[in-house]
Amino acid sequence: MVLAHPSDVRNVGVSIRAAGNHGLAGIRIVSEAPFDEGDLMSFSAYTAASVVVTHHATLDEALADCGQVIGTSRRLRDPKAPPFWPASGLKARLAPEGPIALLFGNERAGLSREEIDRCQAIVAVPTTEACPSLNLSHAVACLGYELARPDPEAVGPPVGQVEAPRAAAAHRRAFYDKVERISGLLSYPPGRNPQAFSRRLRGILDRANPSAVDYGLLSGIFSEMLRLGRLAGGGGAAPMRDDQADAPPRKP
Repeated sequence: MVLAHPSDVRNVGVSIRAAGNHGLAGIRIVSEAPFDEGDLMSFSAYTAASVVVTHHATLDEALADCGQVIGTSRRLRDPKAPPFWPASGLKARLAPEGPIALLFGNERAGLSREEIDRCQAIVAVPTTEACPSLNLSHAVACLGYELARPDPEAVGPPVGQVEAPRAAAAHRRAFYDKVERISGLLSYPPGRNPQAFSRRLRGILDRANPSAVDYGLLSGIFSEMLRLGRLAGGGGAAPMRDDQADAPPRKP
């Protein structure tokens, strides 16, 4: 992240913290004079101690080793401006090798025309028309998150959590057969056909994609409904044995 002539040390400090939060290579600050190290440490919540922060007198110096420069701006672009990229999917469009700079302008003026000319593309964080401008540190944090977040295809269960195995087709069929039998015996839900109720429940659970353990818990709930229905008289239904309630799925 390259900050071109920032004016508020608080924004710089919070930007440093955002760089540390999202594992970015560091912050390069372009300014005539370095900011006070104590202020940077304080406003970065001491993240400045673990993030590489360098000061540069000119933008040329800050970008000297960068193979790709992406500017950040929400201004309407003219035909001669670099191509505009949406923030979503930014990581996939970056060059595969070499240092890459995300360039941020001054809090009040943004990137100048000369600074934009140094960029190969322009990216913007989506905001509302009523309040389009982002605070500098917020923009750094938003794009840092966009670069750090994992690809949707790579997302698995939370760290330390083992995903339970999905229920087999025969297991699911046995569960819904049980639901139909118990619903019929207890006349539940009132006025609804057991098959229609089972079909509606299947639609809900299919969206949730329950595991085999989840189906076991739900099966136990219906067994308890049957027990309570017996205690209440069963609604006039004939008694049903436990082995009937948990019988294997019927053949199609």
